Amino acid sequence: MSLAIAAQGLDVGYSSLRGPVKVIAGLDLEVETGTFLSILGPSGCGKSTFLRVVADLLRPIGGSISVMGGEPRLARSRRDVGFVFQDATLLPWRTVRANVGLPLDLGQGRLSRRIDDRRDELLALVGLEGLGDRYPHQLSGGQRQRVAIARALLGEPSLLLMDEPFGALDEITRDRLNDELLNLWRRTGITVVFVTHSIAEAVYLGQRVIVLAANPGRVIADRDLRPIKDEDARCRREDAAVVAAMAEMRQALGRAA
Repeated sequence: MSLAIAAQGLDVGYSSLRGPVKVIAGLDLEVETGTFLSILGPSGCGKSTFLRVVADLLRPIGGSISVMGGEPRLARSRRDVGFVFQDATLLPWRTVRANVGLPLDLGQGRLSRRIDDRRDELLALVGLEGLGDRYPHQLSGGQRQRVAIARALLGEPSLLLMDEPFGALDEITRDRLNDELLNLWRRTGITVVFVTHSIAEAVYLGQRVIVLAANPGRVIADRDLRPIKDEDARCRREDAAVVAAMAEMRQALGRAA
């Protein structure tokens, strides 16, 4: 079994006048390569913090974590990890194509491998073919998030981290992007770790869902959803087994608060 992420006894926190404060404590988690993992949990439980540790944006204070078989900093230097935030964070003065190509302009020479210019290919992959010359203000919220996803995929990462990327979108747009994300995941074979506050979204997307409790952050529920999905990892939101899984996750969130 190949692991994209392996955390053992992971502690993450910060220093205070009263000593270290742990946001995450003793986290043990393994994520198999090629899987889609959803993470649920109340505010302050360390969901986003965990993604930042994986991306080497934050250093742990204890325990260990391996990303794509090595230290997070090595995975970052190889550009093995892509990150999509809740806000698309596009530069308003750059076109769509230029925003997707931003990694080509920032740090290309400092990376451990060369990035090919695949902007138009990626725009087609996320359903934005022909929109490369537009500017962010000319796009809908869903389209801007597609640009952010294309930019994250430019370096051909093996692992895609997504921190509530669809949280600010209306329900219809969100559902459509959920389906598009699943299609992209199946086509690329990439590992996805997806943070959300939506129980329905977590269950619909994930092959597996974990629930984190707060103070400090720790895993209190871990559910394998593959048995309730078809061979393409799809399900219908109204299926009885899916509804039951959502109810189970809701109960876990009640314990996590």
